[in-house]
Amino acid sequence: MDSGGSVSSKIPVYFQHNRGFIYDVEDYLTLRFTHRIAGNLIGVPASKPRNSHVFGLPAALSAYELKLALEKGLVALVDRTSGLERDPDDGLRQQYEDLVRRQVTEQKAPVVEKRIREFRSYLPKIVEGKRKKLLKSGVKEEDIQIDPEQLIAEESRKVEAMEFDRLIQIPMEHPLNTERAIIDFDLSGDYERLKYRVFRDIWEKQNVFISGGDAFGCDFLLYPGDPLYYHASHMIHVLADADHRLDVKYMIRCCRLSVVVNKICVFAYAQRDTGDICYQTVEWEGNVGNEF
Repeated sequence: MDSGGSVSSKIPVYFQHNRGFIYDVEDYLTLRFTHRIAGNLIGVPASKPRNSHVFGLPAALSAYELKLALEKGLVALVDRTSGLERDPDDGLRQQYEDLVRRQVTEQKAPVVEKRIREFRSYLPKIVEGKRKKLLKSGVKEEDIQIDPEQLIAEESRKVEAMEFDRLIQIPMEHPLNTERAIIDFDLSGDYERLKYRVFRDIWEKQNVFISGGDAFGCDFLLYPGDPLYYHASHMIHVLADADHRLDVKYMIRCCRLSVVVNKICVFAYAQRDTGDICYQTVEWEGNVGNEF
C-alpha cells in the first residue's frame, strides 16, 4: 500500500457507519477535480435547504473510492468513534460553550450592523423629530442640543441588548477536538476485491470518472468527464466467473439494457491463468460505437 506523505498532508476522511465522509469543501474539490474521485454528495446545501434535487456536503465515498484513495496515499481515514461514545469532559463542555457563544456573536453582528445602518439613514429625521418634541414641551430653541453621535451610541447599546431569533447551526464536521485514530480499510469477500481491482484498473488506465452503477443495473458507470457535465458512456458488469460472459441470456439482458439507456455494455473479468483484468465490449450488430 502506498502511504507516502505524512498524515497531516493527507485529506481527512471520517469513518462513520462503515463509510468514509468528506466534510471540507476544498478537500472534496481536490479529490474530485485533481484525482477524479467524485463520491456522492448526500447533504443539504445551505443556500438551497428545501431543494430536493440539489445536494451538498458531506460527500460519501464508495468502498472502492475509499480503498483507492487510501492505496494512493491521498487520504487518511479518521475514526472518532471511541471519543464520541464517551461522556464529554469539562474541557469538551467548555469548547462547546465557547462555540455556541461564538456562533451567537457571529449571527448577531450583521443584524446589529444593519440596524445601525438603517438608523443612520434616518438620523436627520430623528434629530428633527426630537427637536420639535422639545420645542413642543417648552424648551427654547437656543437651549436644544442634540448630538447625533450620542444618539447612535445609545441606539447601538439598545440594539446590542436586544434578543434576536437565532438560527440553529448544525455543523457537518464534528466541531470539537475529540479523540481520533488513524485506521485502515479493506474489502471483504473475493467478489468485492475483484470489483475493486476492476475499479482501480480502469481508474489507472483510463482518464475517466467512475461511479456506482446500481441505478442502471450494473456494477460501475464510466463518464468521459465530470458527471456534473457528462452522461455516462459505458456500463461495466464485473463477472465473478469468467465463463459467465459466455452465457447468452445474460449477455442479451445486459445488452438490451445498455441500448435502452444509450450506453455501451462492457464485461470485466479476471483471466483464469494470469489473473489479469480483461474487458469485453458487446453491442448489437450495426450499432458499434467507441470501444472500451
